[in-house]
Amino acid sequence: MIAVDPPVRVVVGLLFNDTGRILIARRSTDKRYGGLWEFPGGKVEPGESDPAALRREMREELDAPIIIARVFAGYRFTLGHLSAEFIPISGSIDPADITLLEHDAHHFITADEIAGFPFAPYDKRAITMLRSGLV
Repeated sequence: MIAVDPPVRVVVGLLFNDTGRILIARRSTDKRYGGLWEFPGGKVEPGESDPAALRREMREELDAPIIIARVFAGYRFTLGHLSAEFIPISGSIDPADITLLEHDAHHFITADEIAGFPFAPYDKRAITMLRSGLV
């Protein structure tokens, strides 16, 4: 029998400012999916809770504290032989706290404005959640 590794667990930050606009960040061109937009986040480390992982990732990527509001059910994204379980987490962030450390641009937008930005494919399900009002 062939052993199958469990999917990598990845947190997705659906972070809003005080006017209800959501944070998106553009991946640096030297990274996979470079130049595409995403909701910031990253891999959950062994023994780390999903909210703790998102807080850590936001410090590493944006040098910013966040407030967690809700953890949503995850969804699977597979590309070739790579598989990941993405865990959307909503919360808030103060735009004044953001310093880009891994992305080359960011914006706060409404769900209606998402169509104007080319997103990385792994965030399509999170976009659907936003557009349908689940977040």
